[in-house]
Amino acid sequence: MIGNRFSLGGVLENMKPHHVIVLFLALSGVSFGTKERPHLPCEYSGKVSRKYPNTSFAMRSEAMKQRATKRVDFSGPAKQGDIRGTVGVDVLVGSDGSVVCVKGLYGHPMVLKDVEEAVRQWKFKPLKEYDLPVAYVGKLYFELCNTGCGKEGPSMTLLK
Repeated sequence: MIGNRFSLGGVLENMKPHHVIVLFLALSGVSFGTKERPHLPCEYSGKVSRKYPNTSFAMRSEAMKQRATKRVDFSGPAKQGDIRGTVGVDVLVGSDGSVVCVKGLYGHPMVLKDVEEAVRQWKFKPLKEYDLPVAYVGKLYFELCNTGCGKEGPSMTLLK
């Protein structure tokens, strides 16, 4: 320490390489052997997929759509509205493939709640780890458009 200044370089120069690595890992938040659960959209006490330990593993939207065995479209007046944009939701799927909960991430407020309600009725293929059924988290994104949709044309459905 020189005056009121602190030199981190001097501290690092006196440390052995493996100490520097441990310090870096500790400061970056990496942990080993923890029981930390992935980010969940709601409270859940069952076993959740730990495919990637110590991460917030969430299955991609396309993979989730492929695992869906029952899809329900959203309804209501918003479906007829002049809306264009993406709606995103987090989904917790139970070990039996039913939806435990859905939490809207973003999207037009006129359709977000309707999309959440529709996805709550979806069913998915169960997931097993070590031959045991586990719950898993996924994200679903839907491109909704009723006006100015370009060559793709209007699409106000979750079933695409």
